[in-house]
Amino acid sequence: MQQYKKSSNLFLLLTLGIGVGTSGCTLQRMVKTAEKHQQVTVEPSPLATNGESVNFELRAQVPEKLIREKEVYKLDVFYEYGDQKRENIGTYNFEFGEFVYEDRKPTITRQLSFPYAPEKATGRLMVQGRAIDKKDNDIAYTDPKQVATGLNTTPLLLVRNNDFTFTPDKYAEEADSTGKLVFYFEQNQHKLDDLSDEKLKVLNQYALDNVPSQTIKITGMRAPGEKNSNLAQKRAQTLEQHYRQKAKALDYSNKKVAITTEVQENIVPVLVQKLETTALPKAQKQEVLAILQGEQSEQEKLQALEQTEAYAYLQKYVYPSLQTAQVEFDYNRSRRPDYEIYVLAKRIANGEADADVLTEEELQHAATLTPILAEKRKLYEAAVKTTDKWPAYYNLGVVYTNMAQKDYRPEARKALLEKAIHNLTFAGYRNPTAKVYYSLASAYHQLGKYEQALENYNYAVTLGGEEAMLQSIFADKAALEIETGRYDDAIASLRYAGDSYQTNMNLGLSYLLKENYEGAEEFYLKALERKPDDALAYYSLAIIGARTQDEEMLEQGLRRAVNADSDYTQKAISDMEFEAYRDKPAYKEALIR
Repeated sequence: MQQYKKSSNLFLLLTLGIGVGTSGCTLQRMVKTAEKHQQVTVEPSPLATNGESVNFELRAQVPEKLIREKEVYKLDVFYEYGDQKRENIGTYNFEFGEFVYEDRKPTITRQLSFPYAPEKATGRLMVQGRAIDKKDNDIAYTDPKQVATGLNTTPLLLVRNNDFTFTPDKYAEEADSTGKLVFYFEQNQHKLDDLSDEKLKVLNQYALDNVPSQTIKITGMRAPGEKNSNLAQKRAQTLEQHYRQKAKALDYSNKKVAITTEVQENIVPVLVQKLETTALPKAQKQEVLAILQGEQSEQEKLQALEQTEAYAYLQKYVYPSLQTAQVEFDYNRSRRPDYEIYVLAKRIANGEADADVLTEEELQHAATLTPILAEKRKLYEAAVKTTDKWPAYYNLGVVYTNMAQKDYRPEARKALLEKAIHNLTFAGYRNPTAKVYYSLASAYHQLGKYEQALENYNYAVTLGGEEAMLQSIFADKAALEIETGRYDDAIASLRYAGDSYQTNMNLGLSYLLKENYEGAEEFYLKALERKPDDALAYYSLAIIGARTQDEEMLEQGLRRAVNADSDYTQKAISDMEFEAYRDKPAYKEALIR
């Protein structure tokens, strides 16, 4: 009996050993097969930056024999950089339902990405396979394999501005204050929608204002193509009825309220005025102006505009801005000395005085009397709480943006920009102008929320404004489009961005990335006319030289860039654009300076 037990135990151990050995052998065969036959392709290669991320497509094919019932083959994708740093990107799981067959081989193709950071500029995209036993989780690994190098950072060589600042302080010169609210309506509608809720709250605050009298003018408009000739009047009446109801329900000061309504039925004069606040080229403006100032009827003029080159711009950016009713307020306010305003404002901010001891304009003015951002923030926060008007929200948004630009901690910077966006959004509700929405778009842009930024850039253009303002909007909109790989859209936007250094630099980059090197060189040279000895422009010309095998252009451009800014020496050393020239005299001599 004892001999039987010994034989049984020996048999069990042999069985387990054979099982483990079989599993291990199977996994080893799988990884050897993968190392020999799997195919991995990456596009683009080398990897390239795309704004604040690195986007690429990775396609992996493996032999059919790696698809097994008891084992699974997985492929890990990661990026190696710096001192053995590793960023895991994704895992391809070769099980049924996770892959498709291409050329009779199991295939997985995915769009992958990882965040860009300067320290990742030099690195390798790697893959490593894993064969796993589903039952006991034994694992065998393939050797890591490099499938692409990185990073090409040329798409980052763009020029952005995103410069916006506080509202002009005209309190000292303008004792009188005016308020303006513009309500936008859906096409062919005169009822207020949910998007007007925030503006209605502002309108209700006017009804509560403790002033002796209010003079209010409401002007209704309609856009070309809208039906109903009484639409503009109905829009004005909607707001008049709302305000009178609120004033009757909320006002206890018995102030005198005088409301007049006007209708801008003839939209041709408005279009003429709007035309001056567009970014249309001069020739297109003249063509539109000639039609609008002609002898035809209004309907004939509008039909004629449909045949012009500018019509797409008018339809997208101008006509929607006419579906409005504007409410204007006019108050008389007295002025206090600066020292008194500042002291009272600080007491309000600290909760030591009632908010009504200063007017909105006085409280806003107080914030301009200190250069310290922390003090400005407290005063503008007090202005937001006590006035609920657009300048307070806008200026507080500017404060938070300035604070973010000075803070190098990523999470703190992100939180400050989110606060800026919150306040600039409310400023936009109360004062929808190109300047305010450009500021909001710029804040989103700096935060890396590109789709929201693009949406607000487009809306800012729709609102119209001074030519210089619109050119700034189109210039930064184009920079965003370059960052997101929309080079044709960027070139289209830059048509309306003027002829500045930024415009020519970004046109040069757009053409460079589209591999139109002759066009790119032309724009970089124009940029140098506006900003001589610019290191970035010369460095970009050196890249064109590298791509076109023009060693003379490479050497001259790189030498001028390094002489203008020594930081470009290190950039050139790590830049993949010059990889093929490391041992050539043109490259070496350029870096000697």
